[in-house]
Amino acid sequence: MSKTEVTKFTENVYRTKDFIVKQNIYVLINIEENNAVLSVDTYYRRTLLRDSKYLMLYKDRKHIDGKRLPSNTYVRTYVD
Repeated sequence: MSKTEVTKFTENVYRTKDFIVKQNIYVLINIEENNAVLSVDTYYRRTLLRDSKYLMLYKDRKHIDGKRLPSNTYVRTYVD
């Protein structure tokens, strides 16, 4: 049985029409099998409070909505 090493690579936040998404990117390294990039996403429904916090934190971004980082696979959780 092979051993897989998991390393957290980065964190990304972006927003869509209905959600603010926190994306945690992990790199899974397995010498015997394939390596992979895993995205663990938490989708927060957009509210006035969440939108105002998002704008306060990311107001200086060139593209205010941000962008999703690509991955091989993902896991999603939704928060109202």
